[in-house]
Amino acid sequence: MFPRRHIVLSLLSLLLMQGAAAQGVVGSFFHLPDRLMSEGRMGSVSKRALPILPEWDYTPVLFAPDGTRPISADLPFARHLMEHSLLPDAMTLLSGSYSPSDTLSFLRAEMLFAQRKLPQAAELFAAVHPSSPFAAAARHYGVATEAYLGHYDAAAGLIDGFATLGMADSSQLTALQGAGVALLREDPAEWQRWQSAFTYDDYNCAEGQRIMDEIARRRFGRQKSAGVAALLSAVVPGSGKVYAGRIGEGISAFLTVGSLAAITAEQGIRNGWKDWRTLLAGSICAWFYIGNIYGSYLSVSIENNETLAADNYLVLYHLHIPLRSIFR
Repeated sequence: MFPRRHIVLSLLSLLLMQGAAAQGVVGSFFHLPDRLMSEGRMGSVSKRALPILPEWDYTPVLFAPDGTRPISADLPFARHLMEHSLLPDAMTLLSGSYSPSDTLSFLRAEMLFAQRKLPQAAELFAAVHPSSPFAAAARHYGVATEAYLGHYDAAAGLIDGFATLGMADSSQLTALQGAGVALLREDPAEWQRWQSAFTYDDYNCAEGQRIMDEIARRRFGRQKSAGVAALLSAVVPGSGKVYAGRIGEGISAFLTVGSLAAITAEQGIRNGWKDWRTLLAGSICAWFYIGNIYGSYLSVSIENNETLAADNYLVLYHLHIPLRSIFR
């Protein structure tokens, strides 16, 4: 049995951890053993590769001065190049001198969107007049573009502006994009408004609608508690990590703390509880034990943030993936 003073010191350490974490000293001290346990071979099983959004190209494309040749003369060829992903050739063609038109603005914007030149694409999509045959496509592409740029309020404004611009649209694509932007803004009321319009019968949007339903259940449902994770790991080392969804890290913490406790007990029985070897082993065990609690407390927030990032990537993907098939 551990000396009473060791138990008291462990409890004081837990209290100090809460009060001094703001200064970063105690947090860093107890984060180290948690990191050692988490980055081992067993702990790394819980690691997942998070999707990373590509860097947007902010370099503007310089188009030739306005001319007199209508883009309609080269429209079929431009479409052919873009549909076959021959983007450099499409860039060369559409950078030429043409008479200004909504068709030209939309084609150039679509080309820029495909090449991740999103800021300039957003400007050209917005320039398409509401009376243009390309108006609906431009607005829907504009929603996806603004969302990718992180301008969620601007994307929501474009969706709500359909009716204002005389382009009232109750399609499943509008519902999908409205619900997706609501998820990105973490607005449950707006999500419910758009989700209620889902019919799941449009093959272009049905998969995205189902995926967004799953994301909404995670995002707006009951969240896991960091306090519960810490308490679980205080009772059984590693169990808080398992609760947070990091099974490999939980097993690693359980085996590490359990092994150190066994070593401490062996040293105590063999050499006495006041022997320096027992005290050293017990101190290391207490350090890893408290680190296990601290890491479990943080793991809930880390897991939530990683889930949020992965879900946001899926939302953004399904905001634009139906566009090419719908607006051919």
